Amino acid sequence: MLQVNDFLLRLSLCRGIGLVSKYRLWECAQQARCFNNIDYLIDHANVSLRSASSLKNNWTSPELDQAVALNSQEKFITIADPLYPITLKETYCPPLVLFYRGNLSLLHQPSIGVVGTRQITNYGQSALRGLLPPVIKRQIVVISGLAQGVDGFSHELALKHGGLTIGVIGTGLDQAYPRNHQVLQDEVARQGLVISEYGRGESPVAYHFPERNRIKR
Repeated sequence: MLQVNDFLLRLSLCRGIGLVSKYRLWECAQQARCFNNIDYLIDHANVSLRSASSLKNNWTSPELDQAVALNSQEKFITIADPLYPITLKETYCPPLVLFYRGNLSLLHQPSIGVVGTRQITNYGQSALRGLLPPVIKRQIVVISGLAQGVDGFSHELALKHGGLTIGVIGTGLDQAYPRNHQVLQDEVARQGLVISEYGRGESPVAYHFPERNRIKR
């Protein structure tokens, strides 16, 4: 019988299933304590025909087996883990799995989310230089998306002032977007935390970024 975390890792990596359907499948499995009967979940989880078909066709596929084996090498927590942040669990369709590199305890500290334009202006830089250092000094974690512009500058300020920072990315942990932020991403992981709901090899496709925004807040 699959353990809960094994089930959640497999479900999170199963292709062709949307966020809503994945969460419904998890809720159904949790309520019924059924983590190995896919036919039962398809019949009772109220998922779309497309998601049901993808689950049935992919659950035991070699491709999914390979993805699970590959991503098992990363550190991760699941929504069933006591370390999973309560506030994140209460968001819309929370991620079932969070892959991470760095200090996981930062998820449980006071934080502020910083989002903004990819084309940061001189005024924007000046504003952040005035706003963030007092926040950083109080040991409030700066959360942003490691993207170009405001995001990257916010992480840089946090690191420069010896602060705490979390990067929420829209790719697998083995990639960086933009590519020229690889050094910055590595430094955030070393001094802070980098998290993602996407497995290894997942590229920066457009829909990942609005999805990941629910985690940054």
